[in-house]
Amino acid sequence: MTEQSADQLTRLKIGLTNLLHIPPQKLLSPPSQPRRASVAIIIRIRPQKPYTAAQIPVFTLDDFFNQPWISRGDPEILYMKRALREGDRWSGQVAFPGGKQDPEDKDDLDTAERETFEEVGLDLGDSKKFICVGALDDREVTTTFGKQLLMILCPFVFLQITPDDLPIEISGSEVDSTQWIPLRIFFDEKLTQLWNPVSVDISSRLAPNSLLLQTVLMTLTGRLHFHCIKLPFVGGVNGTTKMHLDLWGLTLQMTSDLIDLMFRENEAPQRRLDAIRPKFDYWDVNFFTWCFLRNNRISYKDKKLDLARRRVSWAGGWSDYYSALRKALLICIFVRTIVTLFLLGGTFQYFFKG
Repeated sequence: MTEQSADQLTRLKIGLTNLLHIPPQKLLSPPSQPRRASVAIIIRIRPQKPYTAAQIPVFTLDDFFNQPWISRGDPEILYMKRALREGDRWSGQVAFPGGKQDPEDKDDLDTAERETFEEVGLDLGDSKKFICVGALDDREVTTTFGKQLLMILCPFVFLQITPDDLPIEISGSEVDSTQWIPLRIFFDEKLTQLWNPVSVDISSRLAPNSLLLQTVLMTLTGRLHFHCIKLPFVGGVNGTTKMHLDLWGLTLQMTSDLIDLMFRENEAPQRRLDAIRPKFDYWDVNFFTWCFLRNNRISYKDKKLDLARRRVSWAGGWSDYYSALRKALLICIFVRTIVTLFLLGGTFQYFFKG
């Protein structure tokens, strides 16, 4: 076993143990927006060599990690690329298996298991193949700038407890492809902190029915750029897309929450995968946003060695970020409008009253 594999297995065990003992923050759906959704973060250990010996029954995490084939394996996380579908807000994006809750679902966990089976054909309810280790904190899914709640998202973490390469059967209408990504990639800061953004034109979302207003907003604010990790193509793809995956948005945030758990209490964690907040084209918008987030940065730094408190602080930081961004945009749009009117007035005086 390589030193790198041993380190990743140690990190994974720390993370799953923390997940088991730290209760997730559960959010109730408000009456005004009852929609909920669940996703499954599926982790497996891929043996370096085929393992055919009889499997030891797994009842605890220690049972799992004491199996002989584990010490010769590499931890991996399952991601999927959504199919291109008109009207789907997350069309074509990288995601975890999952989806919206149906009235027939017993609870959030049942939603995650049902949706995963429908999308990729893995039966997470089969206790001989999978165990649900725990859940990450629920999160609010909102529209741009966090103005309107769309749903409550519940991420569950599952561990595959067999060494088998279980077959994946993707739903062609919902899923383009799936790929197992090695855990070690998320500890390579040269890759994860590289600024290689996904750019979004938010003017069409803010003014969907006015081309003129879209043009004005685009001129005043520019595009919004989200931090993105280019997950390398590692083979073993099920589906059509055989290239790198763009990990960003909600899926990046949930991945970052998971990796953040893989550090012991009072151990300084690595920089979060989603530490780089979204940025606009114009420096002044980013500068004012950074200024308004000063208290948030201080608060997170004070809690950095406290595992439970820092993740709550970071989650709340997204609400602070969107609040700061709205203030920064209002200031910059106001200043740009005043400057534009001043220049137009000066030009008018020069040509017509000079």
